[in-house]
Parts: sequence; C-alpha cells; structure tokens
Amino acid sequence: MKKVELLAPAGSFEKAKIAFLYGADAVYCGTASLSLRSRAAIDDDDLIKTIKYAHKLGKKVYVAMNIYAFDTDYEEIKPDGIIAADPGVISTILKYAPSVPVNVSTQSNLVSLEACKFWYNQGCKRMIMAREMDKNQLKYIM
Repeated sequence: MKKVELLAPAGSFEKAKIAFLYGADAVYCGTASLSLRSRAAIDDDDLIKTIKYAHKLGKKVYVAMNIYAFDTDYEEIKPDGIIAADPGVISTILKYAPSVPVNVSTQSNLVSLEACKFWYNQGCKRMIMAREMDKNQLKYIM
C-alpha cells in the first residue's frame, strides 16, 4: 500500500507552523505571483522561510504554481515539489528543474485513470484528484 502523506494548506508562515504542529507531513502554499490566489498572504520571503522551517522539522513544502503562465512568469525556487495545472508550466518545470517533483493540481480536474497515466508518463509524481471523486473511484485509480 502506498504511504499516505497528510498535506495541508498554508496561506501564511504561521498557518504552516500550525499545520506541522497538528501533524501535517507537508504543506502547500503559493504566492500571489505563482498561484491563482491573488490575495495570498505569503510572499516570496515567507515562502523561503516556510521551506527552511519545514526542512528543519523533516517536513515538506509543495509550492502551488497553478497560474496559467506567460513565459516571463517562471522563477527559480527550491521546494520539495510543485503543484501545477498548466501543461506549459509542467513541461517547463520538468525540462529545467527535473529534480523537483511535479504534482498535478486538482485544478486539472483529474477524474480518470487514463488522465493520471497521461500525467505520470509525462514525468509527474503525484496527482491531486478532483474533489468530485468518491472513495471507490480513488481506490480504483490508486
């Protein structure tokens, strides 16, 4: 059986600390420039601080990079993984940062085994399934 990782949202450095305190193995967050959350409370400095704090605890940080990006939007960061939805962003990460695991965002609306196979064959490590899926559908895909 695959190891389950408790992944929690962290809209700020303080929220990341609380998530870790209550047992999260990892958090995900995005800055206003990297995610669709234009009002994200986490800025680039907080993102770096969150990653360093998590690593001291042996925890992980995934950066939600679910913008639909222009070529000028790519930045170099060193998270434990990136969550993205845009195929161009995913392709660019896989090409220029092959050591950073890419996770396909729930915003890609993954609902089928075939969609998961497609992204896996592209080099993505994890699929964050659509909210509409039930437990039996998830078990089938796993």
